[in-house]
Formats: sequence, C-alpha cells, structure tokens
Amino acid sequence: MKTRARLLLLLLPLALTSEASKARADDADRETSAAVLDAKPPVVLWPTLTPAGDAPSPVPLHRPPAADKELSERAQELDATLRDAAQDLGFTLYVADAEPSPGHMRDEDLIERAAHAVEVGLRPANEMGTWVVSPRIEGAGSGQFLVRMIVVAPGAHELRVRVETVAGDAVSVRGLVMLRDMLSPQSAAQAAREQEREQTTKGSSLGILRPLRSQGRAALAISSGLFGAFTAFALQRASGSDDPRVLYPLLALGTGVGVGGALLVADEWDVTTGDTGYLTAGAAWGAASGFLIAAGQRLQPFGDRYAWGIGGGLAGIGLATFALTRASMTDGDATLAHSGGALGLLLGGAIDFLYRGSTATTPYTGMGYGSAIGLIAAGVMATQVDVSPSRVLLIDVGMGGGALLGAAAASPLIFENQTQGNTRGWLSATVGGSIVGGVLSWWLTREAPAPRTAAAGTSAWLSAAIPAFGVLGTSPSRGGSMPVYGLEWSGHL
Repeated sequence: MKTRARLLLLLLPLALTSEASKARADDADRETSAAVLDAKPPVVLWPTLTPAGDAPSPVPLHRPPAADKELSERAQELDATLRDAAQDLGFTLYVADAEPSPGHMRDEDLIERAAHAVEVGLRPANEMGTWVVSPRIEGAGSGQFLVRMIVVAPGAHELRVRVETVAGDAVSVRGLVMLRDMLSPQSAAQAAREQEREQTTKGSSLGILRPLRSQGRAALAISSGLFGAFTAFALQRASGSDDPRVLYPLLALGTGVGVGGALLVADEWDVTTGDTGYLTAGAAWGAASGFLIAAGQRLQPFGDRYAWGIGGGLAGIGLATFALTRASMTDGDATLAHSGGALGLLLGGAIDFLYRGSTATTPYTGMGYGSAIGLIAAGVMATQVDVSPSRVLLIDVGMGGGALLGAAAASPLIFENQTQGNTRGWLSATVGGSIVGGVLSWWLTREAPAPRTAAAGTSAWLSAAIPAFGVLGTSPSRGGSMPVYGLEWSGHL
C-alpha cells in the first residue's frame, strides 16, 4: 500500500503539469483563432487579361502583349491601382498566389479558385475561401477602352460583373471605383467614410477631423444676414421714417435674426454650398424682381417699393425651399438659378425696349418680370438637369458674345437714322444674336457621345467603311502595265 501511495504521489505532479500544458495550448489555439478571425479578409488579384469578353472571340484570354504598347500600359496601370486599392479597402492581398495558367481563366476557374482558402502562417485565413478579382480590358476605339471587372466572393457560385467604357487616362481611376463598389457594401461604406475624412482634413494644418455636414453654413449665414439687413432697411423706409437712430438698430436686429436663423437651419439640416447658392438666388433675384415691378408701376409712396422687394424675396425663398425639400442642389444648379435671374433681367429689359421702340426710359417693368420669369424657369430646370458651373458660365459668355455681335452688326440702324423701326431692328438683332450664341455655346459644351459599336446582325462594315479614290490596280496591255483608276470603298465585312 505504501508503494502504491508513493507512485500516486509521483504521478500527480506529472498529471497537473500535463493539464497545465493542455490549458496553455488551448489558450494559444483560441488566441490564434481570434487572430485569424480578426485578420483582414484575403483577396487574390489576377492580372489584367484581354479581350474583355464582351462578345464571343476566337482569341483566348491572355495578358496584353508588349507589342500593343497602349493596351499593355493601361493594363499595367490597372494592375498597380487595383493592388493598392484592395489593401486600402481593408483586404489582405495574397501575393503568393500563382497566376492562372493558359486555358484556366474561365468563369468556372474563378469560382473554383474562390472556394479554396489561402493560408496565413499555418492556418487558413478564411475557411470559406477567398475573394478573387479578375480585371479585363480591350480597346474600344477613339482612345477609349472597355473595362470589365469580375469579382467572386469567398465560396460563392456567382460572379459579380461590371462593365464600363472609359477614356484611356481614366482606366485606373474607374477601375478603382468599380473594385470598391463590387467587393462588399461594407468596404464601399468604409471607403466613403475615409474619403469624407480626407476632404475634411484637406487644407487644415492641424488635421482636426470635423463632420462633413452643412458645408454651406458660412455662405448661408452671410446671405441670410444681408437679406435680414435689407428687410430691416425696407421696413424702415416703408414706414416713412429716415431717422438714423431707428435705422441702425433695425439693421443690427435684422442682420442678427438672419444670421441666427441660418445657423439654426444649418444645424438642423445638411445644407450644402449648392443649396445655399440656390436659396440666395431665390432671395436676391426675387427681391430685385419685386422692387423693379413696383418701380415700373410707379408705385407711390416710394418706400412701398421696398415692401414689394421684401415680398418678392420671401416668395423666392419660399419657392427655393420647396424645391430643396424635393432634392439637394449642386453648385451647378445654384449657378443656373443665378444665371436665369440675370439673363431674364437683361432679356426682359431688351424686350421692354423693343415693345416701346425707344431706349430713352429705364425698362423697370420688363426687367422685373424678366428676372422673375428667368428665375422661376431656371429654378425648375435646375431640378431636372445636372449641369456643371463652368458650362453654365460658358453658355452665359456665349449669349453675351452673341448679343454683342448682333448689336454690332445692326449698329448702322441706330447711328444713321434712329427711328422706332430702326431701334426695334437693332434690338431684335441683339436679342437674336444672344439666343443664337447661347444655343451654339450649349451645343459646343455638350458631352461627346460615346462611340457605338455595330450590333450583331447589322451592316457592321458601314461603321468602319473608308472611301478612297486613286489607282486600284494595274491591267496588262501591249505597251505594258496600265494603271486602273476608280473609287474604292473598304471596310469590315
């Protein structure tokens, strides 16, 4: 019994040591599993292949050859961009994966590769498999390329495909956007948040992160303060008082109310710079149209005209606010609204002159109604079209230049013998030139349509047919070979 007791006492430490080692191993396994779970999802990026696979092709998928310099350079740029983008989006780029061999680049090969996990250390990084990305590219003519991005999720049996035709210098940029949008909604949301943080810190020496909200706060405060000051001034004038002891406190009060209201609005809603510009257009041009209409009607006493200006400004703000409840405005929309008010004022004044047949009096009525109509028309148009500020300004420049050319061409009508008929002719030429210049500017600044490829079953050779006139061949004769002249029409059959 004593011998058995001694053996038990000797084996007890060994058992305790074994249990402690097993516990430490289990803890290590749990830590390793946690590290694997916390690891970034892996992604395998295949090299850019050609053709894009948009249509059946007798040429198998292959890497762009070096002989096709432009296509090869675009493919290399796309590869480099996608490698960096995958890591920036929070994925682990598995660089040890071998390139697909010729004949094993089809869709089913992508699905099969996505089903196999990649190993990080001694353990698989994702038991379900790995992300697989296969970019494709081919020339589309006219300096453009067809980019196809194929993505397979880990262990999935479906392909996510996105195709775009882009310019040569935008291949890498569009490829980055396509990859971000296709990998996962979470990655797209994270990339959007990172982009917002970069925009907020750009230009800040301290690098303090601020929420990207109500960018038009400052501009809205300034415009609202000015309108509040104008309202206070108009109320003081409409009351018939010209005492500065009343005017200056009213100006301070109106400005404070306008700025305070703007800050409250910016805190409650996300006000962009486009929204602020749109509201400012409604207030400014609405007030101007109201005052001008009252001036054209020779409203008395004179102070009542300012009341009309306040009414017009409030009406413009109301209409602009209603439009903003439907959709947010861009900077181009705001520029379009301001342009509509200004052009309406000028054209309305010109039409008023044309109706009177004389330029001796100021056309208040025409300018007032013209600015109101132009503001409303441009405001409605801004809710329906998407236009850049630069294009709006170019169209304005075209209308101004056309008006100057029309006025210059018809200037002899008013310099030699100024009559009502000649004045109307000169004004008609000015307005007509403005309209022609605006239409021409709009046509020249439109986006160029993408080149269209011929559909299957149609006469594809017509799209690439090239006529030529010259020597088509030679004909043997007794005196030697004689050239054969004619018209040649060549193309793809």
